[in-house]
Amino acid sequence: MKDCFSFRFFESDQDKKSSLVIFFSTEISLNSAVKTLRMDVEESLVPKNVYIMTMEPFTAAFLDIKKDESFNSEFDSFVGKIKDKLICLFIKSDGGIVNLDANCSVPDDLKNAILQTGMISLFKKHKGIITSSPSYHFVKPSGDHADKFIRASNLLVSSIEVTFLAISLLPYLKADLKRIYVDTSSISYLVTVAVKLCGMFSINSPSIESFESYAVFNQNYDFVEGEDSLVFISATTSGSLAKSLKQKHSFNSNQIVTLLHLNLPNDQIGIFDVLPAVEQITSKKEAECEFCKRGSKIIRISGDQFLPETPKHELLVIKKTDFNKQREQFFKEFVTKKLLGWNTTSGRQVDSREHFYIDVEKVLTTSLPNFSEKLDKAINRYISRHVNTVISLDDTGSEALSKRIRNYFGQDSENVSWLKLGEVNEERLKNTASVVVVAGAITSGRKLLAVSRDLRCIPKPASILYLVGFSKLPTIESLGQLKKDLCQGGHEFVVLRECPVPRVKENTKTAWDWEIEELTKWNDPLSGYDDELPELLTERVNFLTSEANDPHKLFLPTPDGNELKLRHTFVFWSDLGLASDHLLNTTQSDVYWTIQSVLHDLRLGSDKKGLASTYHTTLISPVCFDRYNDGVIQACLLRAAKPVELNYAVDSECSRQMTDVIYSVISNWNNPQGEATLEFLLALWTGRLRLLDIHLKELLKPLPGEILMKIPAEIRFILKQIANQNKTE
Repeated sequence: MKDCFSFRFFESDQDKKSSLVIFFSTEISLNSAVKTLRMDVEESLVPKNVYIMTMEPFTAAFLDIKKDESFNSEFDSFVGKIKDKLICLFIKSDGGIVNLDANCSVPDDLKNAILQTGMISLFKKHKGIITSSPSYHFVKPSGDHADKFIRASNLLVSSIEVTFLAISLLPYLKADLKRIYVDTSSISYLVTVAVKLCGMFSINSPSIESFESYAVFNQNYDFVEGEDSLVFISATTSGSLAKSLKQKHSFNSNQIVTLLHLNLPNDQIGIFDVLPAVEQITSKKEAECEFCKRGSKIIRISGDQFLPETPKHELLVIKKTDFNKQREQFFKEFVTKKLLGWNTTSGRQVDSREHFYIDVEKVLTTSLPNFSEKLDKAINRYISRHVNTVISLDDTGSEALSKRIRNYFGQDSENVSWLKLGEVNEERLKNTASVVVVAGAITSGRKLLAVSRDLRCIPKPASILYLVGFSKLPTIESLGQLKKDLCQGGHEFVVLRECPVPRVKENTKTAWDWEIEELTKWNDPLSGYDDELPELLTERVNFLTSEANDPHKLFLPTPDGNELKLRHTFVFWSDLGLASDHLLNTTQSDVYWTIQSVLHDLRLGSDKKGLASTYHTTLISPVCFDRYNDGVIQACLLRAAKPVELNYAVDSECSRQMTDVIYSVISNWNNPQGEATLEFLLALWTGRLRLLDIHLKELLKPLPGEILMKIPAEIRFILKQIANQNKTE
């Protein structure tokens, strides 16, 4: 459980660099603050400022912060001088926010930016918007039909986060308040926290009661409507509930406050505008509903908790059109040339391994006219003869790119300092003119950020060029933010090729981690297992535990021990114009990069187009394993998918379909249709792929002895382990 809540925000619309807020609801923990700061900087680069916030009774802790040497040291290494970058804020009982150092209230625009952005952060984190799909839509308590609805209770999952949200309610709580009405009991917790924070009701706290939203108009509900009453509405997209309350009861506008709102009328009070986190919501009367006209089914939102009916589980069929033109251009240039690797050491440190590895050194020695042309243009355009320092990151790809640039200088290269990242220090840089920072490939941009901090000592007129061969940052937004952070002061940031891929961190559990975890149990002499690991699986354990990175051996082989390979065609490469002799050079890594890219784009897509739905479970359709029936493609899908995307146990029909696919594959283990038999069985064994028990038992039915003896030992072994797991579960 976290004892602080943190998020980034922009202090003004003109800012290009965001600041960090770390909020404590009680005592400030410096250890938690340092840990949060470190993790945030690693993910989002250096903030403009750091704001530490707490409630007024705990402000004494601020006196210790700037005296703590350890905290000062950590802060300086990650952000900068604490006196320039750290701002201490405390929240008063009336909701005002005070700058402790300046001893004055913060401006309203800054206060609103902090509170609003914090809410948006929680709204996105906890999926405050529930989204439908083309096959169904919602009927809200008001009776309107909509494609989305806001559910405030989704945000109320952590006491610290709820305390932060409650700050915005404090200005509406007055000392004479006796009763508070809420439209759903799910926000009573938030209101209760706000009442406790204000500290005005130590003896007689106001009562809190739910009137169940629009249901109140269908029953004889006894409101007390005096000035000592207050109404909180959880969320609205039109303001219709507040309007009805004023029309049918004698509440005035100042007595009705909406927490989360969109399109709120000017005469109503709202606290949090969710527009930055929500696309336009279509909400219509039943007679005007376009969704109904298209045959979309309805799910009613009802009850005091605003719970939707049980959702359906959709299946995603991956199509060729999911492989966009940008992806086609990238893979046309780089596949089948053994440039796209897997699990490969990228730097001097042996433990520095990249799940998605680009061999930049080999790229520079391979005939790639388009890439070479763009590199030459970038050098000619951005690198001047006045450059006297070139810094390369500490990996072979960056060093190779640096050597290529050195050739551009010719004899003048002797007048340039050619440094590696580990050789950079202030003494070498303080008199430099212009600097080029070279990175072969970047995954997060953290190292470039580290260099940018070291380069603060260079003279102000000096320019910096960050030249990157390949960006693997997962989103356009993350790459854009990195560019903003690095280009402050008029510097340049140039990326030759972009290939967004999922971020695989040290703590990310990949399909190979699941595999190693299961297989290595059999190497433990104390495990107590009676069965002996078959030869093929023993070789696999040895391969994986030797820090393997062979691009031809990402997957288990066929049951007879052959590598999985593309057979004839690959639909995603059909428009790349690859010659048949090039296809012979295809590696498993090439195919894995392709499939992972398709799934990554689908996850980033909208709710209606891919795997990104916030409401229901979207599974990779079993049909995909029939359409893409090369064993290597099936293995890529099984390894690249997230377990939740392969959890067919959530729906009986989905589980039935996937069981039929797996049964067909296993039955054809000795021909091309069953090439990926071991991969399917491994996915079941590790639990990354799940079926309903009734269907799993079908796969595990005992086979006649004469058939069983013909099946390879590896298949028999894994089937037995799955059966044993099923018994224990």
